[in-house]
Amino acid sequence: MSTDEQSSAVDPTGSTDAAAAPASTDAGVAAPDATLAELRDIESKPLAERAQGYQELADRLRAELEHSDPSRGPS
Repeated sequence: MSTDEQSSAVDPTGSTDAAAAPASTDAGVAAPDATLAELRDIESKPLAERAQGYQELADRLRAELEHSDPSRGPS
């Protein structure tokens, strides 16, 4: 493959495959539709504007996980 062929295969929008990736984990649990929609929204933004969206999503998911973690005991 030549350099010209490689550059034509690069996504010019700079998007990653995070939003297009399968929404399942090794356990076979699918991500909620709201999370997938939020990922698609983040991915639609210019690359320079995505960090804040990813951070907010990570913070929200971490809080949900901590709230639902049975090993933490009753709150």
